[in-house]
Amino acid sequence: MKKLIPIIIASLLCFQSSFAQSGEVIYKNEQTPPEGLEEMKKTDPQKYKRFSFMINQRIEKTKRLRYTLRFNKSQSLFTTNPSMAKEDNAMAGMSSPKRDYYYNLDSNDRYQKSNIGGKEMIVNKTPIDWIISKETKVIHGYPSRKAEATQMFYSVDRESGKLKTKEQPITAWFTTEIPFSFGPENYGGLPGLILELSTQGNNYRVDKLDIKENKSIKIDFPNPKKAISEQEAAQQMNKAMSNMFGG
Repeated sequence: MKKLIPIIIASLLCFQSSFAQSGEVIYKNEQTPPEGLEEMKKTDPQKYKRFSFMINQRIEKTKRLRYTLRFNKSQSLFTTNPSMAKEDNAMAGMSSPKRDYYYNLDSNDRYQKSNIGGKEMIVNKTPIDWIISKETKVIHGYPSRKAEATQMFYSVDRESGKLKTKEQPITAWFTTEIPFSFGPENYGGLPGLILELSTQGNNYRVDKLDIKENKSIKIDFPNPKKAISEQEAAQQMNKAMSNMFGG
């Protein structure tokens, strides 16, 4: 099935030119609590009380936000933390930092742009290797198929300073009836638009679709020469957090 994906995408791209040139999709995100929260409740009730309060606040704020995916025939931009958030303080920014996600369908390049400690950081993300299953369901009236993948995420151990890795599952539901190979964040490359996507506690679902026939959306892609690896980004993030909290 993996070998068939590029062929299917190429066929759909030919159809795209007569269907539409660009589009905009609004997603909502219903986050789930992080792993280990229930275990913390048993082992450290006081810490659980503090931590769960902050987590629940973040989840409620996230429910009120909307996330915009803008795309043309070959590129997409997904923007988080729009101006709908009323809170303008350091803690709000940490819980839902502004990030821009870019995806280039032709080259399969994925980039994440964020601001860490007042400095712009562009991260070159590893391509996703999807496996399409036979499982189907209907989303917003569109017949959709399930695709799964895994991705490695990096962090730094605060005590040892060593780089840690954790493999996370990704589940996407896409429809070939909207033949654009894009989705939330910079997850793309499937033979159709991703209507739902779940990974790392984020659960994105389509809220509004706007396909623009015979129009083109321009996307200012970041300079790849300025991009750093995911491992280096984890080190820089750890350093920024240490400086912020004096660790």
